[in-house]
Amino acid sequence: MKSIAELKNDEYINERLQGKKLPENFYVENQLALSIVAEDREKCSSCSGLEECTLPSRGQRRTFSYTDSLSEEIEYCPYARKIVLRKRIRERYVYCDIAQELLDLRLEDVNYTPDQKQLYLLLAAILHKKSDKGLYISGDLGVGKTYLCCALANSLVANKEKVAFVKVSNFFNEMKSFFSFNPQMIDANINRLKKVSYLFFDDIGSEAVSEFVRDDILFRILDYRLENKLITIFTSNLNKEELLKHYQYDRREKSNLMNAKRLMERIDILTDNYVLSGTDLRRK
Repeated sequence: MKSIAELKNDEYINERLQGKKLPENFYVENQLALSIVAEDREKCSSCSGLEECTLPSRGQRRTFSYTDSLSEEIEYCPYARKIVLRKRIRERYVYCDIAQELLDLRLEDVNYTPDQKQLYLLLAAILHKKSDKGLYISGDLGVGKTYLCCALANSLVANKEKVAFVKVSNFFNEMKSFFSFNPQMIDANINRLKKVSYLFFDDIGSEAVSEFVRDDILFRILDYRLENKLITIFTSNLNKEELLKHYQYDRREKSNLMNAKRLMERIDILTDNYVLSGTDLRRK
């Protein structure tokens, strides 16, 4: 237990009690409670993550407030608070396949590179409702397509917009799995995605093509969004000409150019084309 002198000299305790009129025996009566608070802060001062946490409840430390008497309280440490905030952001999405560490991103906080500046301005126009059209963003691996779109998506969610962020290959694998045990979820997910205010299709063209993927899912979603003028944003390593070829053939190498063109027509009308240049930032 901390001595009275140590408690009186503790920076955090002094900060919490600043401007308070304390009774003469305050530190004696609250010595144990204040000592616990001071000791928890000491443990936190040398911690670099929740995996190192030595608090009785991981990420939760004791604190207090004072009016006429001392009230003991619990607060999340900065590491735990970040996890809680990320969870809250994820729960606000209609559909969210964003990496945990990217849920903190906001468009206004992004330090964009010179190559990314023009795309940043286009995304900012969407955020501030100065553009009513989506984007088809193509470019090489690691140039920042997904990073910037995650920042926009999180900012839209923070503004209480209905948003879905879809990793295309993950989503279609999930949809195929529903055939076996929960087929009603296929229509449920299609309806969720086609009606959201902002839909992000990340890494389109990375998925294996089938009639089910192209015609039963993508076409249905994009046809509805086109008719209802809803903003859709795509990222891809393929340009639109390459994406047309991608959707022309299924796994059996069966060609259906007409259906591929019908799909691409909707992507063309829904989006302005933007090519993001630059080097692979993941390798820096």
